[in-house]
Amino acid sequence: MSDQKRQHPVMIILEMIKNFMYGLPTLFFFTLAIAEDIRSTDITLFLWILIIFTIAFFAYSVLKWYLYTYMYEDGYLHIKRGLIFKTERSIKRERVQTVNIRSGLLQRLLGVATIQIETAGGGVESEIILSAVKVEETHRIKSYLENYEPHVTHDNHEEGLESEYEKTATYVVPLRDMFLAGATSGRFMLLFSLIAAVFSQFYPYIPENFMTFLIEQIIPASDTDILLILTVLLLLLFLSWIISILAFMVQYADFTILRQDDYLHVSWGMIEQKQFSLTKDRVQALSVKEGLLRQPFGLCALTSEVAGGGFKEQNYITIICPILHKSKVNAFMEKLLPEYRIPKSLEPLPSRARKRYLFRALAFVLILVIPLQTVPYGWLSFMLLLPAFLLGLSRYRTGGIDITGKQLTFQFRNINRYQILMIQNHVQSLEISSNPFQRRSDLSTVKASVLSSPSGKNFKVADVDSMEIRKIWEWFSRS
Repeated sequence: MSDQKRQHPVMIILEMIKNFMYGLPTLFFFTLAIAEDIRSTDITLFLWILIIFTIAFFAYSVLKWYLYTYMYEDGYLHIKRGLIFKTERSIKRERVQTVNIRSGLLQRLLGVATIQIETAGGGVESEIILSAVKVEETHRIKSYLENYEPHVTHDNHEEGLESEYEKTATYVVPLRDMFLAGATSGRFMLLFSLIAAVFSQFYPYIPENFMTFLIEQIIPASDTDILLILTVLLLLLFLSWIISILAFMVQYADFTILRQDDYLHVSWGMIEQKQFSLTKDRVQALSVKEGLLRQPFGLCALTSEVAGGGFKEQNYITIICPILHKSKVNAFMEKLLPEYRIPKSLEPLPSRARKRYLFRALAFVLILVIPLQTVPYGWLSFMLLLPAFLLGLSRYRTGGIDITGKQLTFQFRNINRYQILMIQNHVQSLEISSNPFQRRSDLSTVKASVLSSPSGKNFKVADVDSMEIRKIWEWFSRS
């Protein structure tokens, strides 16, 4: 139980910073608009307008802080806010889906954190955010809403966590695995394009003598333009790769997963620290993703489709573990997610489905290749047929399904390889479809839907043998 409380006065500073970020562009153009001559714009005018806006932002932030109060008692969280349009809300503890805590670098320096409360409903009004609450207070609210024993003070919070760790299952991603995750994430390609674009703007201003000297140090007696371009591209690619690794390791630093009764707690981050919790019933499906760069090393990532994630689409997909060796996935699940299991083997697709996978992969490329034959060197585009053939063959060999107890498993490939694990009572609908060409080969496509995003999330495997389709249908009908 608690009395009416306000957030930390630091909220005023945070609100002012946010208002300035949104308001400064408008302020700048407003100053130019009222000036008689842009070239003779009086700096004093701009400063006076800046002072007026600062006072207005400060007054608004103080009012917002003063009028925003909260209280938790008798199983409810009560919120009051607003000046002209006042809003009062009471949220029952049983309706709370998750209580997430995050703190940026500035917030940690000021000793506060943001607590985000998501409730059943999934709309805009289902989310409550307290942006400046003392760290110990965020844990008291979290403990209260999740019906745990509250941590009395911030000083003994770490001791409380240690005692919880002794009672529950935990997993901390090792630093070596985090490095491998960053090295194989594939983010460096996007970063490479950005760095290359920036470099192209500054390249004309780099002295030619300096570039020639640099290339000669790397490739002796080399003065060809092609080698110069290739060397620059390789250096930029390597720089992008290193930066992407460091950025990944900073973003997911100290990634920790904790299982406590029916709750799963996940925390990570160095600059911006995040913590979130969800119950096992909210996990609608588990996705084991093997990226193209990670498959040779036997690495994968685990994400979950979450019911009632919030208004933003990304809140419906929750990362469970950013990197994990495929051979250790079952041990990880047995410890933290015992409801799920990677099957030992899957029912592969029938051999008669191979030609359909190859046709789909090659037909798409041929649509692009044939028109290119009208341009010079268009015949080089036929080189795309080999990777398309290999991709189609890999998709066929990857495809498979499995039913083990109450779990349905789909395996398929786009570019990356996926295994989707779904519990029987979480499958919202099952759809079986077949076109005339599939019926000739006694094949069908199976699609399972789970409750995740507002429109649901669908997973499908094409060209499954009709006998296996009947097994899946009977399994789902028994639910």
